[in-house]
Amino acid sequence: MLSGQHTSSPDALPANNATSALTSTPSSRWAFWLARAIDFSLVLFVILLPHSIKGAQRAWKIGFLLWLGKLGIERSRPFDQPLSAPLLAYVTLSGISTALSPEPCLSWDRMKIVCLVLVGVLFAQNLKRLSQIRVLVYLLLLSGLGAAGYTAWQYTYGVGVQITHISPGTRLYTTGIIQNDIITAVNGRSVHTVQQLQKAIAQSPTHAPMRIDYLRGFPFQKLETAASRADFVTSGYGTPRLQIERGKPTRAQGTLGHYVVFAEMLMQIGCLAWVMLLSVQPGKPGLRGLFAGIFLAVAAALVATETRAALGGLALGCLLALWFLTGKKMRVWTALVLSLLMAPGALWIHHTRGLSWTSANDTGTQFRMLMWEDGLRLVREHPWFGVGMETVRIHWREWNIRGFIQFHVMGHFHSTPLQIAVERGLPTLAAWLWFIVAYIAFLLRLIRRLRNRNRFATAVVTAALAGFVAFLTTSLAHYNLGEEPLVTAIFFFFGLAVAIDHMLGEPAALDVE
Repeated sequence: MLSGQHTSSPDALPANNATSALTSTPSSRWAFWLARAIDFSLVLFVILLPHSIKGAQRAWKIGFLLWLGKLGIERSRPFDQPLSAPLLAYVTLSGISTALSPEPCLSWDRMKIVCLVLVGVLFAQNLKRLSQIRVLVYLLLLSGLGAAGYTAWQYTYGVGVQITHISPGTRLYTTGIIQNDIITAVNGRSVHTVQQLQKAIAQSPTHAPMRIDYLRGFPFQKLETAASRADFVTSGYGTPRLQIERGKPTRAQGTLGHYVVFAEMLMQIGCLAWVMLLSVQPGKPGLRGLFAGIFLAVAAALVATETRAALGGLALGCLLALWFLTGKKMRVWTALVLSLLMAPGALWIHHTRGLSWTSANDTGTQFRMLMWEDGLRLVREHPWFGVGMETVRIHWREWNIRGFIQFHVMGHFHSTPLQIAVERGLPTLAAWLWFIVAYIAFLLRLIRRLRNRNRFATAVVTAALAGFVAFLTTSLAHYNLGEEPLVTAIFFFFGLAVAIDHMLGEPAALDVE
């Protein structure tokens, strides 16, 4: 367990003194149990991160409140963290922009994502031993493997029964079910195969309404309707007029609700798995095989999302890790292997979506171009504090947002720097860029300090750098700083890096190699 790794420090009671802690003062006993509860919340967080953003958010928030209580009981204060100045400037300027927003209720709701910097504070302040970080890293990798396995299950066993052809005007069509919808349940009972759907329909009275749960589009929209067995039969059930087959996702989205968010989460875990693979000590083929398997599974699931930017970000992050962790000869051979792994994925995306990496015929590209043009116009019109977060969804007609008008889609500006400038102004963008430069410089310095001192710590910090560079790469085409799971993951790695930096000043903290 994480708490079992504590050996010294006022924030972590020595393992061999646990019994005395339980028999000491009430405040010491409270601090001891709070520390154990915080450890549990951190473990729960990394397990849930690739699967449930709500679960992960609750875990870190509970841990943060417990940590505040522990500080109060011990009457101690946190250590001074690096990079506090740019982060404080970023949060403060975002708050000012929100206060001046024409739609403050919408904007204040988005401040919860800005305040996810506290995730980094929680992990940085409560991880006292490198062995704690190792537990969290391994659990995150195994959880990522579970997310990839769930994706494989969806593509093999299926998510329901898909309507591949239905005639308009039929009774089933009038209930709301259309072509390509995927029926997932009948009267609350899940169906995954054609035979299961046939059985569920056959067991229902002819004219009694059945509750039909189904999915539409991508990402999936969960819908429901009522239809009877007679509706299916008169619509051509069992004939070519109503064709059905096992339903599979058009683009993998895991349990995070959107294929782009899922892809970028896999991108972060893929970078971590790749770095761990490169840094395995000689003589541990089992561990090397585990990391290789996790990387391949996560990369395959990422390809199934058909998200070009995330695949490119993963490739760039992996190449960056190669540069820091291998010699010249090894770089060439490993880069070649990496290219051979990534190329089929890129070709598969090109084949399934009918696109090149920069296809001008892609409606997504056309939408982005319009949003970028209108975004730059709004920045010129509102340079200081922007138009306010999320206000475009209310005032898009007033501001003539052509992407919304022409494509009938309510979205964002598909670029993190542009989105910040539009919604919160150029000073807030400057603060974010300040953090980017300072954080990358911090990670590079930390890697140099660790390189000849601790292999595992070097790998973790390199993974943080690779993942952050990959995140910045995808941020040019996506507003990933507006997605809670991705921002949470980025500041989780930030917290690990800051914790390792602090451990360098503690002689016994680097307790694993």
